[in-house]
Amino acid sequence: MEKRKIFSFIPLLLLFLLIVIGILNPDPIARLKLMGFDQMQRLEPRPYQKVPVRIVDIDEKSLEALGQWPWPRTVVAELLTKLQRAGAAAVAFDILFAEPDRTSPNTILKQWRRFESVSENPELSDLISKLPDHDEVLASTLKRLPTVLGIMFDNSGNVRSRPDPKWSYAKQGNDPRQFIQSYSGVVKALDVLSSSTSGLGSINSSLDSDGIIRRVPLFVRLNSGEKFSKEIFPSLSVEALRVAQRASTYLLRSSGASGDESFGENLGLQQIRVGRITVPTSGSGQLWLHDTGHIPERYVSAIDVFESRSLAQKIRGHIVLIGTSAAGLKDIRSTPMEAAIAGVEVHAMAIEQMILGQHLQRPAWMPGAEILWLFFLGAVLSFLIPRYGAFKCAFIALLGLAVSILTPWFAYTDYRLLVDPVYPSLVIILIYLTGSFIAFLRTESEKKYVRGAFSRYLSPDLVEKLAEEPDLLKLGGETKEMTIMFSDIRGFTKISESMSASELTSFINEYLTPMTDIILHHNGTIDKYMGDAIMAFWNAPIDNPNHREEAATAALAMMKGLQEFNISLDEKSEVDGKTRLPISIGIGINTGACCVGNMGSDQRFDYSVLGDTANVASRLEGQSKTYGVSIVVGEETVNSAPDFAWFELDLIRVIGKDEPVRIFSLVGDSGVKTEKWFFEALEAQGMFLNNYRNQRWDEAITALKKLEGLPEIDLSTLTDLYRDRISVYREQDLGPNWDGVYSATSK
Repeated sequence: MEKRKIFSFIPLLLLFLLIVIGILNPDPIARLKLMGFDQMQRLEPRPYQKVPVRIVDIDEKSLEALGQWPWPRTVVAELLTKLQRAGAAAVAFDILFAEPDRTSPNTILKQWRRFESVSENPELSDLISKLPDHDEVLASTLKRLPTVLGIMFDNSGNVRSRPDPKWSYAKQGNDPRQFIQSYSGVVKALDVLSSSTSGLGSINSSLDSDGIIRRVPLFVRLNSGEKFSKEIFPSLSVEALRVAQRASTYLLRSSGASGDESFGENLGLQQIRVGRITVPTSGSGQLWLHDTGHIPERYVSAIDVFESRSLAQKIRGHIVLIGTSAAGLKDIRSTPMEAAIAGVEVHAMAIEQMILGQHLQRPAWMPGAEILWLFFLGAVLSFLIPRYGAFKCAFIALLGLAVSILTPWFAYTDYRLLVDPVYPSLVIILIYLTGSFIAFLRTESEKKYVRGAFSRYLSPDLVEKLAEEPDLLKLGGETKEMTIMFSDIRGFTKISESMSASELTSFINEYLTPMTDIILHHNGTIDKYMGDAIMAFWNAPIDNPNHREEAATAALAMMKGLQEFNISLDEKSEVDGKTRLPISIGIGINTGACCVGNMGSDQRFDYSVLGDTANVASRLEGQSKTYGVSIVVGEETVNSAPDFAWFELDLIRVIGKDEPVRIFSLVGDSGVKTEKWFFEALEAQGMFLNNYRNQRWDEAITALKKLEGLPEIDLSTLTDLYRDRISVYREQDLGPNWDGVYSATSK
């Protein structure tokens, strides 16, 4: 009975948690809400109405006709002249003119003067120097027509060239600067152009975390290090409206003007006024975009401006935005209605919206109202379901869902208010399901939980053992003899540098999949993946008396699988024309006592291995490159698996271990062991190591020559390594007690 009372409070606790999450509004929840707003706009977008706004598009057709961007500023000046003659009310550039025109005569002359042919022709140089500068030509044209140039704000900290405001602003209420998005750096047009234009507007976008533009910042602030910088700048869209109306001042109204406050805090900006137009804003001075989607009617190709005889019909009295839809110029954005739309069209939609007064609004009090609705309905469900059952309360839940969905829809269609339909509906569903199925959740089997939780990353045998013996999930483990394997791709850094992130991910998955299959096929357990590296072990959790042989067989199979993988890389290279380097791997194997079990904390743990044996295996894998072999194996493994072709490499002291380790190369299986060439290799290596460890350097060199003469096995790296060592040791007095141990200096 007491347990039942306790469980009855779970829906209330869940409701409290969900309300806290709703107030905190983390990014995943914010995305859900925004997706709900997006869906309403898709179902009923703002209908396109003809308003005096046009886009002159630097499209693919224009680039093909007039050449690649950037065009000479004289061409831009001619474009402006055409628009002036057509009667444009104002022209705004969604383009930065931050650099001097590279095609200006003086610029070209500076480049040409490096050549003697030009230097020897002073008449030509003098003629070119007298030609007008292209930027000055454009500046002169800008003065004849109301224009707005784009400026870009960033957080580079570069404020050496500050834009000179072309406007002034008045404020009502609290200082609006404290609410406006700030930046520490700015990029503006050339001074000669900025001084000639009628306005300067920010072309910055406001992207949500999913990369979609839903709000347009109407003002931004340049942070000069003071508490509130005096410098605020309008967006391109609102500045174009000001210039078109021949206005000089903005009016910014904040919450203090009306006394509106929320929970004792200022609501921020409420609205702005530019000329005769009043625009409601969010608290940070942003305009919710009332999306129409892409409308081809908005556009006039730039080349048509030069060639059309009926341009005045499309341009007269219009605010003209000059931007680009050409994909190569990288001004493509995403909106709720369009996955890919020219950034300049976003500015156009914002201007249309401000002219028409068809605004979307989400007042500052709206989140609070939504939380109150959540609390009311959630509390009702949490109270009633334990007492009357899920079936009787289904009607209340459905009614709550209907209100949570339909109210936002009618608020949007009738009043253009953005009310969240998603999170309240989600909360209602979660509370109802929690209350309805609380008994089922209490009786969920432990075995099913274990299988569901661990089957994704542990071997099937381990999952079954955990399901049968849940006590294994407790922290701790057991000490037993195990065989550990480490494998790693050689030169992976160089390989990864030639791939993109997606290509690298695909490559790693394609490599790890067959390697993992081989290990699991030979009864190994994957401990972990470390980038391109694999750690595996044998003899746990299921006892396996043949764990040494299984590990050795798996290593040989992995080398064979690697050959097949490289063949597939070559085939892909032929198909797509991309060069893919063949890969090689190093494998280290060691056998010894380890602690195996669940390692970690009470909250999170992994079934893993700890111990010196595992550390040595990792070090052996690192030595594979040093000795020029693919598989390096410790002595304990070799002694217990005599049926394989083992080739002794050295007696070394690995990093982190004082006791020397005798290391071997795994050359092949029992079939290779009976080959004549392998006997010859063993004999030569035995002779070499005996002479080497007894400091008989000349005899050792002779034995190395025999190893080099074996065509069936490439030991060039090994023989070169020993030649280098001997050349050093000849000059040293090692003493009669030298044991032949080499201390490795690399992992």
